[in-house]
Amino acid sequence: MKIRLPRQDFQDALSAIATLTGGRTTRPILSCVKLKASGDLLELAATDGEASLRINVPALSNEKKGQAVVGTDRLLGIVREMSDVEIALDADDRHCTIRGAGSEFRIFVQSAADFPPVPEFTDEADLVVDGVELRRMISLTIYAAARETSRFAINGVLWEKQGKKLFMVATDGRRLARAGSGVRESRAGDFQAIVPAKALSVFERVFAPPRDGREWNIDVKVMPNQVLLRSGDRVLASNLVEGHFPKYQDVIPRETDKRATVDRVELHAAIRQAAQLTTEESRAIRLAFDGARLEITANAPEQGDARVDLPIEFTGSAMEIGFNPNFLNDALRVLTLPKVNIEMTDKTRPGIICGDDRNEFLYVIMPVSL
Repeated sequence: MKIRLPRQDFQDALSAIATLTGGRTTRPILSCVKLKASGDLLELAATDGEASLRINVPALSNEKKGQAVVGTDRLLGIVREMSDVEIALDADDRHCTIRGAGSEFRIFVQSAADFPPVPEFTDEADLVVDGVELRRMISLTIYAAARETSRFAINGVLWEKQGKKLFMVATDGRRLARAGSGVRESRAGDFQAIVPAKALSVFERVFAPPRDGREWNIDVKVMPNQVLLRSGDRVLASNLVEGHFPKYQDVIPRETDKRATVDRVELHAAIRQAAQLTTEESRAIRLAFDGARLEITANAPEQGDARVDLPIEFTGSAMEIGFNPNFLNDALRVLTLPKVNIEMTDKTRPGIICGDDRNEFLYVIMPVSL
């Protein structure tokens, strides 16, 4: 392999690849990136055994096609510290050499034959989704997915296609987040698939709108045990989570008789303030709704207490309810709505945070004892 590349584009691609290869692994080759020069492109491929990523970098020139497998962190560190606009890569069976105007680095390579296969996205997409909307849905749900649980099905985010709508749902058993949006194109029937939270986190970090301002589309392909996402020169593939996602519809309260409308930014700030006087043992705040006023209080034994008042619009009889402030903040932090609605029935039943359209976003949160 002998190829010349724009250094910054190569660095950006390596930084994206490092989101997959940077974790701990018992297989050293999974911390590497596979470089393949062909035509006027250099293809970078990486996998952690469950998710994989392909990125193409346009070459300035390609004198010799070929491939090499090298450690991602080492290569990224070298390229990041170089100041050249253009760099050259040469590789053989033993070494990969990186050259700048006045520098040269030579690192050992691993066998390309030992590198695991990385899926390609060559078929027609099942769905085409607006990239901004897909990113919005991921950010509004991923925080609610379970961590470190034996119930593997809720370690991921449910993708549920219904006609021309796509919903994402995540739960850890104590709260549930659902976000939805229309799809731009649909060539597949309705389906359900559980996508690992880690793969969606990689999507958030490495996929971005086109720099030239063009419409941002994400092609989606769903197979029985795998999902593929494609945007421009980047393809993310991931194994799906096995198992059956809970019937989340049963968790969503169908009717509520109390509703408060409040400024989202003010509510987020008030909850953060009150949470300063909670502890790990008593991670709860009290929300008291009465007329046009919301009183948020917290009490930390042997430390102190807090009270914050907010103006609200409220319908229904006065009530008090307790929530985990961290769970409330998780949703309020990523929402962009100017105002949110809090819907409730009584202090023992789940509450709902949403906007005016429940199909766009819905957050169900279990109350806590006070």
